[in-house]
Amino acid sequence: MHPRVLLLGDSIRISYQPVVAHLLEGKAEVTGPAENCQYSLHTLSSLDRWLAELGRPDIVHWNNGLHDCGHNPLRDPVQFPVEVYRANLQLILQRLKTVTPHVVWATSTPVHPKRPFREDQWSWRNEEIDRYNQAASELMAENHVPVNDLHTTVAGDVNLYLSEDQLHLSPAGVEVCAQAVVKNISTFL
Repeated sequence: MHPRVLLLGDSIRISYQPVVAHLLEGKAEVTGPAENCQYSLHTLSSLDRWLAELGRPDIVHWNNGLHDCGHNPLRDPVQFPVEVYRANLQLILQRLKTVTPHVVWATSTPVHPKRPFREDQWSWRNEEIDRYNQAASELMAENHVPVNDLHTTVAGDVNLYLSEDQLHLSPAGVEVCAQAVVKNISTFL
């Protein structure tokens, strides 16, 4: 029986999950919600349903952030305050820790610096992504949760690792992030 790895996160996670599953074939059973985990409140409110559907994990690799810090003109608030984000992460972490002691946090990836910020569509500012990553990383440090710094990985070469939309991962970005995920969870395998 292989350890069960639960991947939680947004479309970035959805893109690298099949590659992680392939890389861990024969070593771990990799699973994750079919849906986008979106913002932290959505993850918090859906977590028990996902755990019931997917089974009890031995290891969790988790991220929320881009949906929280992003500006969505069709949502009120347009952006979730960083304090609300951190409080939601604390509640999610508490719930995950009742399931397994092996939780890894992943930082949110950057957007391309040349991606325009527009008031009429989903938009991000890298300095805000950095602020939300900092708040999350401080919380994880306080709770002794290892951090997989996908932000730094992707920021190392945004032209290579981000796709044409300057937000999602390119094939090279998917590969490098999947490798980082495998490396970070392998300590628990």
